[in-house]
Amino acid sequence: MQSQIDHRAIVLLSGGMDSSTCLWWVKAQGCPEVHTVGIDYGQRHRVELEFSARLSARAGAASHKVLRLDLTQFGGNPLTDAGVAVPKASEAQQVRTVVPYRNMLFITLAAAHAETVGGAGLYIAAVKDDDRSYRDCRRAFYDSLEQALSLGGMYDREVRIHSPFTAMWKTEVVRIGLELGVPYEITHTCYEGRRPACGVCDACVERIGAFRANGVRDPIAYEIGVDWKQS
Repeated sequence: MQSQIDHRAIVLLSGGMDSSTCLWWVKAQGCPEVHTVGIDYGQRHRVELEFSARLSARAGAASHKVLRLDLTQFGGNPLTDAGVAVPKASEAQQVRTVVPYRNMLFITLAAAHAETVGGAGLYIAAVKDDDRSYRDCRRAFYDSLEQALSLGGMYDREVRIHSPFTAMWKTEVVRIGLELGVPYEITHTCYEGRRPACGVCDACVERIGAFRANGVRDPIAYEIGVDWKQS
């Protein structure tokens, strides 16, 4: 993670609990100008974009922009292909939800947008839980991408990609968010795109586990009964 807080920041805001916590964290660091970006990539759970916009407004971001990227053209992935079922967490098939190079494409789009607002540090909320399946959530990847984007930008300046949570588990991220007062009731996580959330996809199960580990009931509703007692 880059340690210096930028004067101007762009936060990749999916509308989920991790990116929302990242937004509140950036604000808490005293960054004077924060912009947010949502990505419409044809995701099954595109309802998250509605929550992204609401969260940006709640946080008082200077602007919120939705960038479009059609990843449905590749097919075969449950997040972008309605014909492919979302695996349950119990199936241990999270790798099937990997959208190839998704974060690289997202950050590249955000970097291009940053050029239009006069340059800004980019913030992404990758967490340690993602290491196993999502290779583009690792700090080594962001270090390399920083160099590539700095070399290929419009101007001779350093592109900074901040990933404050890459060494943290979701449990720790939620703990930070609770301390910062993140309005988790207006976040969306479920891969199925359902409200109430399905409660059985990998995203839901990880979210439930993070709140349970903190001894707190998640403020969103689930289709299944959830025991919120710490195990």
